[in-house]
Amino acid sequence: MASRLSESGRHRVLLLEAGGEDHHFWLRVPLGIGKIRGDVRFHWKFFTEPEQRMNHQRVYWPRGRLLGGSGSVNGMIFNRGQPADYDHWRDLGNSGWGYDDVLPYFKKLESFPEGDPAWRGKDGPVRITDLSSDPDPLSDAFIEASQQAGYPRIGDYNVGPNDVGTGYLQLNIKNGKRVSASTAYLWPALRRPNLRVITGALASRIVFSGVRASGVEFRVADTVRVASASREVVICCGTVQSPQLLELSGIGVAERLRALGIPVVAHVPGVGENLHDHLQVRIVYECNRPLTLNAVLGNPLRQAHMAMKFILLRKGLMTTASAKTFTNVNTTPDSARADVKIQQYMISGDSRHSGGSDLVVDDFWGFSIGHNQMRPQSRGSVHTHSLSPQEPPSIIANYLVHDLDASTNIEALRISRRIASQPALAKLIVRERRPGLAVARADEILAYCGETGHTSYHPVGTCKMGQDNMAVVDARLQVRKVSGLRVVDASIMPTLTSCNTNAPTIMIAEKASDLILADATHDAV
Repeated sequence: MASRLSESGRHRVLLLEAGGEDHHFWLRVPLGIGKIRGDVRFHWKFFTEPEQRMNHQRVYWPRGRLLGGSGSVNGMIFNRGQPADYDHWRDLGNSGWGYDDVLPYFKKLESFPEGDPAWRGKDGPVRITDLSSDPDPLSDAFIEASQQAGYPRIGDYNVGPNDVGTGYLQLNIKNGKRVSASTAYLWPALRRPNLRVITGALASRIVFSGVRASGVEFRVADTVRVASASREVVICCGTVQSPQLLELSGIGVAERLRALGIPVVAHVPGVGENLHDHLQVRIVYECNRPLTLNAVLGNPLRQAHMAMKFILLRKGLMTTASAKTFTNVNTTPDSARADVKIQQYMISGDSRHSGGSDLVVDDFWGFSIGHNQMRPQSRGSVHTHSLSPQEPPSIIANYLVHDLDASTNIEALRISRRIASQPALAKLIVRERRPGLAVARADEILAYCGETGHTSYHPVGTCKMGQDNMAVVDARLQVRKVSGLRVVDASIMPTLTSCNTNAPTIMIAEKASDLILADATHDAV
């Protein structure tokens, strides 16, 4: 968005980033997310409060803390979701956010020359690669097994309904390297004289003149500074920290703010509410051939081969974040559209979501099949409990509290097992290691989901867009009851898209840029 707003040269843009630069080698190599996980240079290491349906565990919720945000450390899966997701946003009262409205922005942001030009962009800044161009035996077996289980092969899932079916994933990579929002948009714009970027700058509050946002107070090391905004302030701190910054600035539930000693600027009760996320649950299998990352990471010769394949050909496992294939399924016969996405991961481990900095994998040739419910019904919240922006807010995800979420996760695990039992994949499996086939009753499966489930890194909704009393921003992403202030990130999604939030979030920034520039032009007339 900073790139688009500064593109014409007519507007001055200041970008404040609490983290640092994004030039580290492992940030560019897709498989490098295993090397940087838990690294405080690149992550906010958040945890939820003890989750009542997750065996009262605190779930690790890392978010990006560097230029490009979470898009610089994510799994790079490029999935727009289902057109019905956006039509639902429109039908909630958000004019201009139906699929026909947002499709031009998806096309604008991407470069996917192989795609149908009626649906896909050809020359946008974000290069998309279809992993079917780099097949492997385990991924092929998963796709064939999904077909044997009754799920048809999908070609380009970003064309049409993105419904039931299986295939290879698309990633935002180019020549085997990550293409983040920062590398695609910001890096080419850094030399513009009207764009200034300050890293290590933690926003502490929005400054108001009455109810108009007039600037941002931020901290660089031990120095407190204020940047004045002649036109408007845009918050892009993400689903966890955008509501936190709003509350620290006096926007939220008046009683909560007064209890913390924060002067109230506007009573907006929806701030921090409507939190939801894709819960992911994985089954772990032992493979009878060295086709997995576990086999590579435990063998120096295989590591060298993987590295050479990446260096010379820009192919192989180093060009992925371990997931290459997916299957969209219906968990109930009366589902109008797919409601669960299943992915195969070329790795297995027991501690990758503990918050530690070391990736620990199983000591056998393991791989995983994970699922997430596309449209969970459980809702949680994010709220500050401190006057300090450096203090993590209280996060309550409320995973699995809704009965539909519980039943869907149970059935999704059973479908994952059914796919694994098909001949194409079963011939590569020694046995199911976790949870093990003895875990078969619904209550046992649900308990396993609660004990081992983790975030899919897709939290949304805490500054939701809409017209009802709990909406935080309107359809132009302007914060209600104040002026000169917008929120532009995944927190504005009123409901989760049926997919990874990577592509939809970039689309939101593209559309928001046009909204902001249109308002600037109108104001100047």
